[in-house]
Amino acid sequence: MKMKRAVLLVFVMLLIFSQIGHASDNRILVSMGGTKVAVRQVPIVMDGKVINTEFPSFVYVDRTLVPIRFVAENYGAKVDWDQNTRTAIVTYGEKEARFTIDSNVAIINGEKKLLDKYAIPKLASIGNESARTMVPLRFVTEIFGYEVGWDNEKGIPFINSSQGQEGVSIIDNISIHKGSTGSKKIVINSSEKLEYTTMYLESSNKLVIDIENAKLSLPDTKDKPGSIDVDDEIIERVQYSQYSYEPNITRVVVTLKNKENYNITSSNDGTGLVLSFGGNQIGPITKEIVDGKQVIVVEGAANAKMNFMSLKNPERFVIDLLDSTLLGDTYYSYDYELGFIKRIRVSQFSADNNYSPTDQIVRIVLDIKEGVKDPSVKIDTYGDKIIIYPEKSLWENISYTTADDGKLFTIKNSMETEYKVDLDETARNLIVTIPSENTDLNEGTIIIRDGFIEKVDVVKDDVETKLSIRFMRPIEYRLLSDKVDKEIILSLSRKVNLDKSDKIIVIDPGHGGDKPGAISVRNRYEKDLNLSISLKLRDKLEDLGYNVIMTRETDVDVDLYERARIANDINADLFISIHGNSHVNRVHAGIQVLYCPATQSSIKEVDQFPFARAMMDALLAGTGAVDKGIIQRPNLVVLRETKMPAVLVETGFLSNPDEEQLLFTEEYQNKIVDSIIKGIENYLEMN
Repeated sequence: MKMKRAVLLVFVMLLIFSQIGHASDNRILVSMGGTKVAVRQVPIVMDGKVINTEFPSFVYVDRTLVPIRFVAENYGAKVDWDQNTRTAIVTYGEKEARFTIDSNVAIINGEKKLLDKYAIPKLASIGNESARTMVPLRFVTEIFGYEVGWDNEKGIPFINSSQGQEGVSIIDNISIHKGSTGSKKIVINSSEKLEYTTMYLESSNKLVIDIENAKLSLPDTKDKPGSIDVDDEIIERVQYSQYSYEPNITRVVVTLKNKENYNITSSNDGTGLVLSFGGNQIGPITKEIVDGKQVIVVEGAANAKMNFMSLKNPERFVIDLLDSTLLGDTYYSYDYELGFIKRIRVSQFSADNNYSPTDQIVRIVLDIKEGVKDPSVKIDTYGDKIIIYPEKSLWENISYTTADDGKLFTIKNSMETEYKVDLDETARNLIVTIPSENTDLNEGTIIIRDGFIEKVDVVKDDVETKLSIRFMRPIEYRLLSDKVDKEIILSLSRKVNLDKSDKIIVIDPGHGGDKPGAISVRNRYEKDLNLSISLKLRDKLEDLGYNVIMTRETDVDVDLYERARIANDINADLFISIHGNSHVNRVHAGIQVLYCPATQSSIKEVDQFPFARAMMDALLAGTGAVDKGIIQRPNLVVLRETKMPAVLVETGFLSNPDEEQLLFTEEYQNKIVDSIIKGIENYLEMN
């Protein structure tokens, strides 16, 4: 046990610390980026014992870099290499760190971390030796959190295996970064979440930030005062110091050229802070009448740079307000129904790959009613507000919403009227007949396909208007409105039915768009394999009478949380995510099935293992592939955040030449599809 603990601590020590000081001149010459650089070789000391690496760790300017493969192979972590993106992927248990060569962004446990220019991962070689991947030590503190330091006298980093002072955050970097709009941000990195107070000194235009329970541990200065001269149009200088030790308070003082609004938000992973100045402060979102029209009004957004996008599955229109912070809370939801809009959500958005990690973004999401395709929105400014006008559609007089026990379908008429409702259970068709003189419904068709309603048709003549709802599965309905009413309200729910083909199955082709996934040995993309298998699976399931919903049907990227939300919103019965596998060792081949135990998800309703077992048994029997195991992966969003039984099928290894060639054949893909269907049916027979 002691030996295991010592090995783990050495691994942690080598991966954690990136402080440097002044020491004896132990210089070596390494090649990085085509240039020979003189660097200082350093060992690392753990609990007083000197640790040396086969390929030397060294100080580059003022950061310590270590060889990632040596660390991983000797101390129990796994390292994968993505040649296409030149990314080293270190996994240890459920924790993961991604370092991309020459990139200033590291991904630690799914969150972006900014690296300064001297801590950027590099390929380094000595003489004629092959290049090694060198990574900064301190950016894996997020994973382990041991006490680290720098021996100024000896000029080497050290680590103590005992934890540092409980409740004290270590501030290990203060730097300046440009956001997507070019505005400069002050980024404070730390080991823990930071609590702070602020003062603004108007006489000198200084913003004072006192960070509680925090210690400075910066390169060169350690805990000594330091400063950064910024000198742009807003910020003049940033100064910092260890203001006190009992209690531990770190003080950061920002001198501004003029009085400015300032925003302080948490970094993506919640441990650090991002300071910005002169941005937009977004207030309430209201529904108002402007020039006789109902509109959506956003306070404080008129000066914001805006990006727009339409997202599919489900349909959403997104407005991103850059250099903006949301007043009050970090998330609001408004049940504003206006035209094709069924709900509005606004949040302080964590920057994704489309933005700089330091960007402060308020994201406004217009959730679109089922059936509306490619919605059009007009946006105007008025004072410090933006005005959102949704284009008119059939949804002006129809409402379709989710209720606790099913769906609510509402028809809004121009006056109180008699009406008639008929349900054809065999055809799964419900028809509402209304006198044409009493309704403003226009003729048209709405395709919904949400796993519940297939489509809505409206036909009319001078006498009658007929609204027809075609269902994807047997339903029951209750009439919630009066026999004569201005609104016709139908409560719709699933009909209890033992026919397994009435189940809703969500198929999730992994990756897509600018996220290709693994790159095969023949430079083929995982995303294309996933989609090809998924489309075949959809077609065969539909031929068998199943209701199938796809998270994507084309080469687009869908957010992981959106994939889970698609399944949850339609109350799907099963969720199957299709992926291809990869490994640095090309010998690996076979099928894996991943799942999230119900005990490790806050929303899972039933045991997940039986579905994973049924799927693996069928796949092995149908394909003859190697059994690579049923694996618990509670950190995967699409498995953890889906309510229903969910599996992720790793269909084979794209890094294995023989299996890769097999995976891209129609014959083997059909074997995989037939096996998945057999796994579905076996599971449904048992449950």
